[in-house]
Amino acid sequence: MAGSRTREPTVPQSRRRGTELERAIYRATLQELAAVGYNGVTMEGVARRAQTGKAALYRRWPSKKDLVLDALLRVLPEAREIAPSGSVRDNLLATLTIMAGTLAGEAAHPGLGVMIEVLREPELREAFGTRVIEPRLRLIEATLHEAAARGEITAGAALPLIARTGPALVIQTFLLTGEPPARAELARIVDTILMPLLAGPS
Repeated sequence: MAGSRTREPTVPQSRRRGTELERAIYRATLQELAAVGYNGVTMEGVARRAQTGKAALYRRWPSKKDLVLDALLRVLPEAREIAPSGSVRDNLLATLTIMAGTLAGEAAHPGLGVMIEVLREPELREAFGTRVIEPRLRLIEATLHEAAARGEITAGAALPLIARTGPALVIQTFLLTGEPPARAELARIVDTILMPLLAGPS
């Protein structure tokens, strides 16, 4: 018929708005990442899984890298949560316990398959390290420097390296076994490795 327009099929538009829509998009993003890998993730695929329009994604995120990172950040604990008070031993044990709980899924962690995808992609891994890992390591370092200022531990140039040792062992256990260290293992890491290192030469 003259003057008629052919309409292209569209994704059913969701009536969700604001945080409700964002939660659906974040959930769909992590599901897509686990299902098809980072290379397979597209804005179209996420929009379809979230049952919304592609424009709703591009209004918030200029690229899929930004979307994936925001989705990961949404389900990971805030960095300020790993700065408990108390003795340096208690601080370290609490910090590693929070990390282990996150890996175990207690904080809606995206899962091992998703994290492997993150580590596999250089661009995503670099951004994840800058926005997620480094702020948390800085908090651990600050805790150690405060303890050194109190005279509780020996200050030294090795503090930044020691600050990375505990998290590295937690992540290594998770990658090798699929499970984070149990509470007793975390205590062993703190008591037999970290605290002797922080005490310095006798």
